[in-house]
Amino acid sequence: MSKEKKWEKILSDTYVSTNLSLSEEEATAKLIEAQFAIKQINQEKEDDTQLSSAREIVKELGAGYSAASKHEKAKVEFLLEIIEGRRYAKAGVK
Repeated sequence: MSKEKKWEKILSDTYVSTNLSLSEEEATAKLIEAQFAIKQINQEKEDDTQLSSAREIVKELGAGYSAASKHEKAKVEFLLEIIEGRRYAKAGVK
C-alpha cells in the first residue's frame, strides 16, 4: 500500500474530482493562481502586526529558557571533553 500524499489529506474530494480531468494548460493556469495566492498569503502574514507582536512576545518569554538551555548544553560539552581527555590520559594517549 502506498503512503498517503500530503494533498490527499488536505484537499477535498470535490476539488480533486473537479480538477482531475484538467488539460495541461488549465492545470498550469491553476498552478500559477495557487502560487500567487501563496505569495499573497505569505505577504499578509508578514504584514500582520498582531502576529508580529505575538511572535515578539513569544521570543521575549522564551529568551530565558533559551539562554538557560544553551548554558546547560555548554556545560555538557565541556564536561564531556574533560571526561574524554581523562580517558585518553589513563590510556596513555596524549
